[in-house]
Amino acid sequence: SGDSELNILANTTDFLSPDSFICIINYLLILDLIGEVFNVKGFTTKKNNNIYKALKQFSSLTSEKDIDTIIALRNSLAHNYGLINIPRDEKENSTKRHKFILLHYENSFLIKYPTTIWNGDFKDKSEDTSTQISKINLINLIEQTYKNLVKESENNRIELNLSGGVEELKSRFTLIF
Repeated sequence: SGDSELNILANTTDFLSPDSFICIINYLLILDLIGEVFNVKGFTTKKNNNIYKALKQFSSLTSEKDIDTIIALRNSLAHNYGLINIPRDEKENSTKRHKFILLHYENSFLIKYPTTIWNGDFKDKSEDTSTQISKINLINLIEQTYKNLVKESENNRIELNLSGGVEELKSRFTLIF
């Protein structure tokens, strides 16, 4: 409507419903934040992507392809505001090109890959070239990732990735209501 709603949790458009892009992007941003701020003590990686670091340290997801696909979904929603991911370096990253379908219901899979890699043709509406992601399974993965972070923190196995330490954490993320 263009009018500010101070309490979006009670908003009739239900922005935080699992049906909304805003809900999914917020969950993906939580992964981004976890990977930027927290490390399991002793964890190292050559990859600098925060979602990668969060999932590698705090989730049961081990497939590099699945992690790259979740990163591609985040990029498509956050940068392109839609369900298409076309990497900048197309030649080297054609496997990271996706036309996503988000499934609302829980499924036996988190990600179902297409039988044929989408070639970038926007006229192609085929499910055979679409990467399908179960939103419910994705949300459950991210919730479990957060729970694992909390457990590691309770066991004193977490360190901050922030050069300014706790003071930087407080400065960047403290909200006063």
